[in-house]
Amino acid sequence: MRVKTPPLAESRIEDACEASPLKGDVKGQWFSCSAWRFVGPGLLACLADTDAGCLMVAAQTGARWTYSQLLVQVLLIPVLFCAQELTVRLGIYTRKGHAACIKEHYGNTWAWITTAMLVFECILAIISEMSGIASVAQLWGVGRGVATLIAAGMVIIVVFGCRYKTIETFGVCLGLCELSFVVTMFAFHPSPGEVFRGMFDLSNIYNEEYLKLVTANIGAVIMPWMIYFQQSAVVARRLKKDDVEEERVHTFFGSCLTQMIMIATLVTFAASRAKDLQHVESMYEALLPVLGSTPSIVLLSLAFIGGSACAAFVVSLAASWAICEASGSDDSYALDRSPSEAPLFYGCFLAVIIIGVYVLQLGVDDVKLNVYIELTDGLLMPLAVGFLYLMACSPLLPPEIRVVGRYKVILGFMFGICSVISVSSGIWGLLYHETAVDESLLAIHRSSIKLH
Repeated sequence: MRVKTPPLAESRIEDACEASPLKGDVKGQWFSCSAWRFVGPGLLACLADTDAGCLMVAAQTGARWTYSQLLVQVLLIPVLFCAQELTVRLGIYTRKGHAACIKEHYGNTWAWITTAMLVFECILAIISEMSGIASVAQLWGVGRGVATLIAAGMVIIVVFGCRYKTIETFGVCLGLCELSFVVTMFAFHPSPGEVFRGMFDLSNIYNEEYLKLVTANIGAVIMPWMIYFQQSAVVARRLKKDDVEEERVHTFFGSCLTQMIMIATLVTFAASRAKDLQHVESMYEALLPVLGSTPSIVLLSLAFIGGSACAAFVVSLAASWAICEASGSDDSYALDRSPSEAPLFYGCFLAVIIIGVYVLQLGVDDVKLNVYIELTDGLLMPLAVGFLYLMACSPLLPPEIRVVGRYKVILGFMFGICSVISVSSGIWGLLYHETAVDESLLAIHRSSIKLH
């Protein structure tokens, strides 16, 4: 059973909601000015979607297959928006997070199965975020270990020291740094005709490496932890029924923005004529001839540090909320409480960060690690999207907001096709991948065994 909010805190929440047009807490009222109304869970979740792993996958895709997977990125915009928009409906109308809704509608077993899978995925994602920050830090002469600890410390300090709305705003500001790849795309002046023709090039459709990157790109766009985060964040933000349309706009804008960043990254490294990207330094070398040394390192650092730090907040909070919801402990407003008032939430948050940082210290190949992490996202995506779809069509939502009729059929078809492509191309790529597993992938395998 979900722990009830104490009467005093409940009164404080209601007063704050009435006082602020952003439905925030009392300390967050200074964010209520119109200049910050674009900030919301949808925008933060979508910006976090373009994290280090996504940027590496998009860059590797452009380098290996030029523009041939650009159309995939465009087609995923409506899929991403439709999936995230359902979290807005469920969060606002049920006042519960994703794991809590699964627990209520499908029972404890499914709640814990899906939560366990999410936590495993979130730990992998934290490794991805920290590896991106550490790799960029090396370009500045900072050691990987030091950079990882600094990044982890920053995330921990912000979460422990700030309330939800402050964390949200801070995360969005970091995520906007990823727009630096839009700058690099225009700097390379790609040929519009070549880009257009490349979008419809299907000559590599039977190549197992190509198919594996298709799945990785799908996994890099539709992250299961995004679904968990946005639904819980909508509740934590205390959004009400009047806020549905505004949050939908945030989510649509964020969906377009994150895909624009993915497209810009892919086009940048396709236009650079780089043949393969083994690490972040290879990405730096690909930018060097056109941008020069200082602009290359600055723009690359902004994109990776901003995107990785933004995603680190989202990933760790998604795991913490899910565990608390599945166990029925703490509550949705844990970020507005002190660690002593919500020990399980903050404890889970710390555990995800610490485990991710520890595994990263074992040493792995950045690009291959992140491609396999995104591949895992693609293979796990159908489960998260499936529950989201079923609950949005169920009596959990009132009839006026429930997904029914033609839209229900369209969504089911869209999610079904995306899931089939994701799983089948991922399995095909893994079964027919003929290259020997190298030491870095063995290190990942050993790390996953230790985690279990």
